[in-house]
Amino acid sequence: MRGGGPVAEARGATGSSAATAGTRDALLEVTDLHVSYAGSVQALRGVSLWVPDGGIVAVLGNNGAGKSTLLRAISGTLGREGGAIDGGSIHVGGEPIGRRGASDVVRRGVLQVPEGRRVFAALTVEENLRAGGTAARDAAARDRARGEVYDLFPILRERRRQRAGLLSGGEQQMLAIGRALMGSPRLLLLDEPSLGLAPLIVEQIGEVITEINRQGTSVVLVEQNAAMALRVADHAFVLEVGQISLQGPAAELARTDEVRDRYLGVGAEAAPATDVPAAGATATDVPPTGATATGAPSADAGAARPAGAAVHDLVVEGLTVRFGGITALTDVSFTVAPGSLHALIGPNGAGKSTCLNVLSGVYAATEGAARYGGRDLTRLPRHQIAALGISRTFQNMALSSTETVLDNLLVARHRHMRTGFFSAALRLPGARREAAAQEATVVRTAELLGLGGVLHQLVSELPYGDRKRVELARALCAEPGLLLLDEPVAGMNFNESVAMEEAIGTVQRELGISIVLVEHDMRFVMGLADRVTVLDFGRRIADGTPAEVQADPDVLRAYLGTEQEEER
Repeated sequence: MRGGGPVAEARGATGSSAATAGTRDALLEVTDLHVSYAGSVQALRGVSLWVPDGGIVAVLGNNGAGKSTLLRAISGTLGREGGAIDGGSIHVGGEPIGRRGASDVVRRGVLQVPEGRRVFAALTVEENLRAGGTAARDAAARDRARGEVYDLFPILRERRRQRAGLLSGGEQQMLAIGRALMGSPRLLLLDEPSLGLAPLIVEQIGEVITEINRQGTSVVLVEQNAAMALRVADHAFVLEVGQISLQGPAAELARTDEVRDRYLGVGAEAAPATDVPAAGATATDVPPTGATATGAPSADAGAARPAGAAVHDLVVEGLTVRFGGITALTDVSFTVAPGSLHALIGPNGAGKSTCLNVLSGVYAATEGAARYGGRDLTRLPRHQIAALGISRTFQNMALSSTETVLDNLLVARHRHMRTGFFSAALRLPGARREAAAQEATVVRTAELLGLGGVLHQLVSELPYGDRKRVELARALCAEPGLLLLDEPVAGMNFNESVAMEEAIGTVQRELGISIVLVEHDMRFVMGLADRVTVLDFGRRIADGTPAEVQADPDVLRAYLGTEQEEER
């Protein structure tokens, strides 16, 4: 293994001392790096890491840990996002690059593939590669690089005249990587290359990364898919709340209790759930539980809660979903007991969001059923599913940022309103009484989640964590009996995540509704869930209590690749 000493010697290291062990033959050296946004929000605090010349280094961590910020700092794109380096240094091949612009960094052989496969959709595959080739030294280098890209991704050669926007997600990811390779990089920065891809494609991307490295390119791999990242990397660093909390050889890290804790939430059940940080607070600003306004929910805020819809069993039986020749779910079954919180987890591309989309009527099922209150959800349109008392949130918020929190929440009351359009427009007495009643219901829901003090603020003025709780409140304003939560803490920092955990716990305790939770943050999941279903490659591989699934060998293999690492 390249790149540093054993895990025991470096566990929890931060600052410059963490980098000294592995920097002797380093191509990239990051030393004591501090980064902030808008001059106040600290995103990285004393981060030090290195990438050996010819090595692959994985950077792991939950949403909001600082992984993308680290790549922006290395690639010189931090300023575009309002960020700045406050201290520390970044060297590539011994040259300082921390204060250089993106084009200067590219000229030094550092190229990034950003998260989200940002290809030029209106251009052909060939034209996308040509755009990437502007970083090459000369025409001969561009031709050579293009040939290597086509050898690496034969499907791109076949579709070189096809517009990039018509490619599949996996093919777009291949094109994004290929475009970066057109510049013949010394160091390739990959930001979540497996995000949203089917498991088979994720495996192919892992093999491609290994081959790129074998041909002489060093790689920094930022990933939430720990199994894939630890399988292909030589060395790994774990970021947590802007600091390196763990580092060591990848194969050793995959076997540690610390990594199991971070990616399977093993230690969650023992964690205290007392003081809850206010949204937007720093790690040291922790108000008492029961804070209101923008803080955590009040413990007795549900005294006058909305009545809510009836709560039933959700029974999913043999659910199969196919998109053309791709099978996203295969014979998946599980049951959500009334009033319970049931987590649906698995690596990227496992089929979690597909399952949630079937339950909410976004996708059609190919086979199987999902019964709630005696009705098969797979045979109902979305508005009828909502009428049964099923509501959901989305990973990417769909709030109206130019409206107040109150107005956003009132939108969810639409199906409960009886007043007609003309009565409301003329503000007749009955319409005014109903409007007042609907607003009172919204206010009670907002207070339940600690949002009573921000009802008249614009959504755009709120911190990110508060906005996510506004989305949760809007879903609750529909008075559901079943709530579907899609990655509620995605993109949150630690304090915001803890506040959301308290909010969801309050919702379940006060309202008694059923919740299906899809989330990557395993400590968050294991601290809330009554039962957990684990998906991998579109199939159910485990179902049980949090303690049971945390110890399941199939779950360990899916998340950490333990079997593959032992064979390596």
